[in-house]
Amino acid sequence: MQVLAVSAHRGWLRLDPRTKLLLVTVVNIAALTRVEQTASLVAFVCAALLLASIGSWRALGVQVLLFITCRATQFLGTQVLGGAVWQTVGAVGFFMGNFVTVLTMGVYLVRSTTPSELIEGLRRLRFPDAVVIPLAVMLRFFPTLAEELTAVVQAVSLRRLHPGRWGFLREPLTTVEHIMVPFLVSATRIGDELAASALTRGLGGTRSRTTITDLRFRASDVVGLAMSFLIMLVFVRGVMS
Repeated sequence: MQVLAVSAHRGWLRLDPRTKLLLVTVVNIAALTRVEQTASLVAFVCAALLLASIGSWRALGVQVLLFITCRATQFLGTQVLGGAVWQTVGAVGFFMGNFVTVLTMGVYLVRSTTPSELIEGLRRLRFPDAVVIPLAVMLRFFPTLAEELTAVVQAVSLRRLHPGRWGFLREPLTTVEHIMVPFLVSATRIGDELAASALTRGLGGTRSRTTITDLRFRASDVVGLAMSFLIMLVFVRGVMS
């Protein structure tokens, strides 16, 4: 099982991890701190462009479909259909669309950044180990968790215990028993293994950790900074208006 040594997608727009962290912060602020559509839309477009830059087309298609579905639900609930129930549905669609924006940026960060790059970037920003180690573990936790879920589903299917693609709707208790229970047990084990792997690589040591990661400000980082400035500009204009 791959733990921490996983190569990330490079793509044609290679950003410094510190630039990525700035973008993650800005996107979260624009999408989650104010009920305003324009800033969230600009943030999603920037995150989608970054995801496209690493060639992650399948994930990009899923995120775009989810975002369009949420915004369509919002439009139908607030502009087309009337009543308190549909207004509530539209509001839920709006906030879910904002979470999709944050999720898109998170997918880009996970798929384009190696743990070594993230650790070195945080160390140069003088972050304490109490912040560096959990973030390094989290960076590999979700991809490894997705692989484990796939393995659990395949194992259950081989034993002819899987109720089918739509089995969760037909037999929810069976799905929970055969898939979710072993998956949650595996998730606990994965977290412990990732934490142990991070510590054995010297992350909890008292001496300075050496690295061969090449981090420096490149011309591509200008694009990332321009995206951050654009998102914040739209966000501040929305706040001031």
